[in-house]
Amino acid sequence: MNGNSGSVIIRPVVSKQFCSTSQTQFIVRKRPCAVNGGGFVVTNCGGNEVFRVEGCGPLLKNEAVLKDGEGNSILSLKRKVGLVEVLCFRTKWKGFVKDEIDEQEKPILKVTASAVSCCYKGDPIKVSLTNSEKNKRGWDYKIVGTFTERSCGVYDHSGAIAAEVFVNTAIADVKDIYSVAVRAGVDQAFVFGLIAVLDKLSEEDNGY
Repeated sequence: MNGNSGSVIIRPVVSKQFCSTSQTQFIVRKRPCAVNGGGFVVTNCGGNEVFRVEGCGPLLKNEAVLKDGEGNSILSLKRKVGLVEVLCFRTKWKGFVKDEIDEQEKPILKVTASAVSCCYKGDPIKVSLTNSEKNKRGWDYKIVGTFTERSCGVYDHSGAIAAEVFVNTAIADVKDIYSVAVRAGVDQAFVFGLIAVLDKLSEEDNGY
């Protein structure tokens, strides 16, 4: 359910605790596979760790876990592996959170990408939310651009940008360190869950 804080619409996907009433910029540092299986660490403008992604690397190519700055798991990401996906040259990932009552995992989102979506400016990557009211397009968010070049954006179904990935040359002109700006009201954990999927897709495209 959407909430409203002043003029900012709060749009939780994982949890409203990860929604800010102002735009927030983060720095992402990708880790080598030798460190906790790779993944990345997310820090805020104060240098404090706010998220991390673990469970990456070639041995765990079909799953990843998003954790908060204290190491608590907040979102599990799992790739759907099947004959349909192979034949259609499509990759599907699902995101799960633990139910607060029975502690069972429940799906909250699905990401669908073509074989070339991540490396090239091909078809947008589609994101659908489990509990949303489906619009005519059949998706809630789309990712447009080229993540491997650290140049892409997350847009909602109305065309408004929710988050942007870019290289900030004032910080570092390398692809392993990049910036992410998340718009006010957007669920930051949701955004970095999507980036975790993009990171996995780019590893596959580059043969990691």
